[in-house]
Amino acid sequence: MVSTKSIDTATGEAAPPEISADRVQEIFTDIAVNYDRFNKMSSFGRYKAWLRMLIEECPINSRTRMLDVAGGTGDVAFAACEYKKPGTILLTDFTPAMLDVARQRLKAGEANGVPVEIATVDAQDIPYASESFDLVTMAYGIRNMPQRELALSEIYRVLRPGGTCCILEFSTPPNPLMKRMYDLYLEHGIPQWGKITTGQKEGFVYLSKSIKAFPDQEHFSAMLYNTGFSHVSYKNCTFGVAAIYSARK
Repeated sequence: MVSTKSIDTATGEAAPPEISADRVQEIFTDIAVNYDRFNKMSSFGRYKAWLRMLIEECPINSRTRMLDVAGGTGDVAFAACEYKKPGTILLTDFTPAMLDVARQRLKAGEANGVPVEIATVDAQDIPYASESFDLVTMAYGIRNMPQRELALSEIYRVLRPGGTCCILEFSTPPNPLMKRMYDLYLEHGIPQWGKITTGQKEGFVYLSKSIKAFPDQEHFSAMLYNTGFSHVSYKNCTFGVAAIYSARK
């Protein structure tokens, strides 16, 4: 039976899903236009390298049917178009304003000839048939979902047997000193970058809290195994401030 446990994504404690869903919708609507700029500045340019590492982990060929959930402004989808060119991509996100930016990028030609469709979708309730996709990707999305087990089970459901799920998410540096420095950066640096790039700070206070509350690499890997995935592995990015997870159905 799929767990319907719901948490407050800012704390990790039990809470109705509407609390986190409404907050995420509001925050990402407000920052959509400046989201890419924030990522670039707050990661000191490393986010592009992390995206490329994510795509390198993905088994993609010219026949791959790819679903990108919590795809936001299209970073993962368009990186796949640039580096590996899957057969088709369905780019989805919970926040329409983020997808508006993705549509502008699509119109500007960033798909590089790959057929890309865009749709508003809640990854906790994916409206597509079981075993429809060869690959499901997600970057910085699962952390913002109050019903994470439900989202992972939905991803598992829509993957064909033998299909792969690849997830990029902020994580926990294994080195204690690096973790302490990272925690300080999350507490003070992330909100400041948010204020500089978007003019507002409160949404980024939430983002830093959600990163701290997210399970570390071993615990999130266990969540993937508990969903039914096999061959679960992860690679740390930049001392473990982020990690790339790969899991197979």
